[in-house]
Amino acid sequence: MTHFCGVPVADRSHRLPDGPALPAARSAVPAAVRSGLRSALRSGETHYTPRPGLPELRAEIERRLQRIGVRGAGEVVVTAGAQEARFVALAGARELAGAHSGSRALLLPGAPDFEGTYAACRALDLHPEPLLEVPESWPAGVGVVLGAESAARASSAGPPGEPLLVVDLGALSDDSLEVGKLPETAVFLGSLDGFDDLAPFRVGFLRAPAALVGVLRRWKQALSICTPAPSQRAAALRLGARPAAIPPPPKRKHLPDDDSRYSLLELAARLDDVVSLGRGDPDADAPAAVIEAACDRLGDREPLDPRGQRWLREAVAEREEERTGIRWDPASEVLVTGGAQQGIAAAVLALVGEGEDLLLGDPYYTSYGQAAALARGRLQPVACGGGRLGDAEDFGLTAAATEDAFRKAARPRLLAIVNFQNPTGARTRAAEVEGLARLVDREHLWLLSDEVYADMALDGKGPVLSPSTLPGMRRRTLTLGSVSKSYAMTGFRVGYLTGPADAIGACARVQGALSGPVALFSQRAAEAALRGGGAFPAALRAIYAPRRRRLLDGLRKLGMAPAAHGGGFFVWADVSRFGLDAPEFCRRLLLEARVLMFPGTAFGARWTRHTRVSMLASEARIEEALARLRTFTARLGA
Repeated sequence: MTHFCGVPVADRSHRLPDGPALPAARSAVPAAVRSGLRSALRSGETHYTPRPGLPELRAEIERRLQRIGVRGAGEVVVTAGAQEARFVALAGARELAGAHSGSRALLLPGAPDFEGTYAACRALDLHPEPLLEVPESWPAGVGVVLGAESAARASSAGPPGEPLLVVDLGALSDDSLEVGKLPETAVFLGSLDGFDDLAPFRVGFLRAPAALVGVLRRWKQALSICTPAPSQRAAALRLGARPAAIPPPPKRKHLPDDDSRYSLLELAARLDDVVSLGRGDPDADAPAAVIEAACDRLGDREPLDPRGQRWLREAVAEREEERTGIRWDPASEVLVTGGAQQGIAAAVLALVGEGEDLLLGDPYYTSYGQAAALARGRLQPVACGGGRLGDAEDFGLTAAATEDAFRKAARPRLLAIVNFQNPTGARTRAAEVEGLARLVDREHLWLLSDEVYADMALDGKGPVLSPSTLPGMRRRTLTLGSVSKSYAMTGFRVGYLTGPADAIGACARVQGALSGPVALFSQRAAEAALRGGGAFPAALRAIYAPRRRRLLDGLRKLGMAPAAHGGGFFVWADVSRFGLDAPEFCRRLLLEARVLMFPGTAFGARWTRHTRVSMLASEARIEEALARLRTFTARLGA
């Protein structure tokens, strides 16, 4: 494999274009939308939205699609712009086709954004084959991508068996064209950019039949969790979306077949009086000053930069220099992403090639595995746990265990350090970070340092050591950050990567294929947060420190031995003494005691003894959860 810089970057990334900057919107946001958005954010709508999107916005998009001729039952998923919808559709088509290297994505003329479709194909290692006209029968491949103008001709050619039919409607607006009678199995995608004032908010959509929507929702989740909450609210207000009906409670009180944390969250939302010790979304709202600063700039208009607005990249560079002492060039060494989740996907796709290995501590945040799958790479787990820190088991990443995993890997390329770790809350200690850096330098690897929780040190031992500050590591390290956790801004979906220019450039080209620029409003809010420095993260630490102490003490008394904890939002607890594996324990705990926590198997198949417990609930609710746990475990007879 030929690489284009001294430290290897996967070939796919440097062939992708950055993508053009989007034009500035031609009209201001209407007054009613401005006031409604400000009111919604002031009332606390700054958190994650429901995963498929705001119900009222999804319902309104569905109504408009039916008006232009879309047929059959289906579900709308709100995306961060049309490019993310294209990428998710093709990723889903690739999975459904069971595609491997050499697969094709078939393109027909008339697609509103041929370059965007092509870029998504290249990032997924699909080989697009332009077709000049609708064939009598569909050739084998991953997906046929049609523009609305080609749709009528496609429908007359008969429904495709293989491959999946994807119809790109472009910028949906009130004067959208009829799309004809297409097969009900088709996937439709587009954006709300046809409404000029919504273009800076970057709202797109997918509409898929029930048989396909689960796969597409999973890939959307893997890329960015959810579309920015302010963007969705602005779109709902602009379209005049009617309030959505509250879903009915489940008819049967059982969990879905899988034990993923998102399935558990969805079920918990339908049960009464659940104490949630599962969430990863801070239970504080975004700072009022941040909301006001962003709302005050709603009338501003400027082209969107695919790498992030220059003023936000400068704010990131200044904040990282304040935090670590490293100065990154805002022009070439900073990339703004659609949340840290998208930063993970962009970095892994840029740095890991097909058949190459990503080394990651186990247990692990599952988005890393999803990103490796997108890249057709392999996840090589690094065993954590087994050591002791005081009277608790230590799950921090160690250089010795990483050396063992490195020797097992066929083609190691990237090591990821998550510090503080999700799901265990473990600290990777400074001496281990130094040992890991020596391994990376000696073996010519890339290092991704996930420091999303770095501001949340709760063990009194100060900040974590950032690997980029160590000798020789600046040129090998990408550092991942976010405003979501430190500033309680999960709903705004803004993350960032810093690192050497060649690697950041590769990540930027991948991001152009994933989704394109981050919503302007979200970037304004992120700038205001970062310019405010460390005051808000410090306030959050003051809130979470006593919760942490109470939770650790309560779990010990219940016999749910917690692992050594350094920081972040989660505690890792051992439930093996109760005679149930973790999925069954969490299932029964939710249904019988109305307490939500996640089984360790949601973070690696072998963690059947552990649960992840969140401290993102008030001290009163934590006390209530512990009381319910006492009653529940007493009934188990342990």
